[in-house]
Amino acid sequence: MFKFNFEVETEVEPEEAVKSPFTENSEHKTEQEDSGIVKDIVWYEAEQIKPTKAALSRLDLYELNAKDLKVGNTEIRHLIAGFLLEDIKIHGDLESRDIKKSEESHSDLIAGVYEGGAKIWECTDDLLLYLSENYDDSYWKGKRVLDLGCGSGLLGIYALQSGAKVDFQDYNKDVLEQITIPNVMLNVQLDLSDDNKLEFLEENTSFYSGDWSNFALLTLDTEKYDMILTSETIYNIENQQKLLDTFNSRLRGDGIVLVSGKSHYFGVGGGLEQFVDVINKGKAFESKNVWTADKNLKRGILKIKFK
Repeated sequence: MFKFNFEVETEVEPEEAVKSPFTENSEHKTEQEDSGIVKDIVWYEAEQIKPTKAALSRLDLYELNAKDLKVGNTEIRHLIAGFLLEDIKIHGDLESRDIKKSEESHSDLIAGVYEGGAKIWECTDDLLLYLSENYDDSYWKGKRVLDLGCGSGLLGIYALQSGAKVDFQDYNKDVLEQITIPNVMLNVQLDLSDDNKLEFLEENTSFYSGDWSNFALLTLDTEKYDMILTSETIYNIENQQKLLDTFNSRLRGDGIVLVSGKSHYFGVGGGLEQFVDVINKGKAFESKNVWTADKNLKRGILKIKFK
């Protein structure tokens, strides 16, 4: 079976654990699949997720199992992934079922079920560095930003810390509840009361789960975004047009999209150059490669805007 060539934080993956791109869990096979007929994937519906006092009540525990990441002049605090996954295994309930499925099947991606949100992929670090070097604090004031396919939410947290209002979107509801929202809470002013923290989140953030197409429909009547940030979301060729359609639906006319990713994702066919070809075949967008790293597997950042 082909493997992804992602690199993640060292505490997340011991050397002997190698993740597969898409699982073939025999426990979930249907008669149609056994006969060679694969059913169409039913993608999750979109819904808005609200931060709760129950999540805030665990903040002291999260603080003890968090680490600091310095991005330029900005400090981002986030949960250690190893703690997160172990805590979910032990204490998780139905609300963390998708993350548990991924761990039980030893796969970072289960098509239509789980899209890798519990890991911090290396291209997120690339995009954080790029933002810190190319956008000063004054840029973010009054901006609306979408962290699309947010996972841990570090890109959105950086924008939030810099003064933007930020929406966080991830395919999995449990990733938002168990990972993204706790990480955002870790970066809210500590001396605020719980009620004031929830009020701050209500005024400055929103959280959405579900498929990109369904998310675009759910938020159709909301204000569009000045910037969309997305990292490691172009690996699956089958979902790339859906991603572009979401940009088209949710981006302001003068807005920009920043996409960080790898030159090629082994086993699934997607990659930066291939994604640029898809963009060029369409009529809506133009793209420019604004950053490249040649270490190991080539990585880069695309800046996309309307033609």
